[in-house]
Amino acid sequence: MRLCVVDCSFAMAWVFEDERNPLADALLSRLGQRDVIAVPAVLWGLEVRNALRSAVLRRRLTAAGAERRRQLLLALPKVALSCPNGLGDPIDRLVREHSLTSYDAAYLAVSLSFDMPLATADRALAAAAKAAGVRLYAG
Repeated sequence: MRLCVVDCSFAMAWVFEDERNPLADALLSRLGQRDVIAVPAVLWGLEVRNALRSAVLRRRLTAAGAERRRQLLLALPKVALSCPNGLGDPIDRLVREHSLTSYDAAYLAVSLSFDMPLATADRALAAAAKAAGVRLYAG
């Protein structure tokens, strides 16, 4: 498998039944075969942790359920890639050009820097990726 950058919105399809989709299921199956995904260092883990915390606060998951899912996501075969400086020019340019959050701009910047497709469930980020010439993960 070629590597792809996986953002938090895409990974949440592995956490919440109502967010499941065939593309995410197919990638998860490939991960079971020890293929590897790429995630931005620090950013992905913090975003996933925050999503799990919010799910507990909103009673979408119990604390025990969130912990089980955290452990499963932690165990996924992945390579953590360096994120560009959040205050640097590459992120600033992507934020301004595509009206992205700094977090989404970081996922896009990593995809651009390493010439990897991006797996996202975020429509605005997907549109920005296409506009920037980044391939979207398609299986």
